[in-house]
Amino acid sequence: MPELINKDALIVIFKPIIKALFDKEKEEAEGATINIDEFRRKYCGGKGREWVRVFIFDEFSEVDFENGGFVVNPRGGKKTIIFRKDAKKWIEDNYHRIDWNASIKDLEK
Repeated sequence: MPELINKDALIVIFKPIIKALFDKEKEEAEGATINIDEFRRKYCGGKGREWVRVFIFDEFSEVDFENGGFVVNPRGGKKTIIFRKDAKKWIEDNYHRIDWNASIKDLEK
């Protein structure tokens, strides 16, 4: 008797959906960290590393882990660690305070 449901077709359809759900759950994990490159790509419109350090990490002392924030070693030297969940929330709550048009080149003048 032929099967009414094509199992291979279902696997092709549902495998990416299930993978995306598990990846999202993993990403949402409490205490998950990201590096500065992922932070700047996901939350800063692809601004450069130095731009993020100057116009976010230096400008807003509350983001420094030592001040209760989400970024450990904001100026580098040692590895910069960013707590993803807190960083995302801070950006969502404070994006209007950031001068997105600021330029590193203007600082050099």
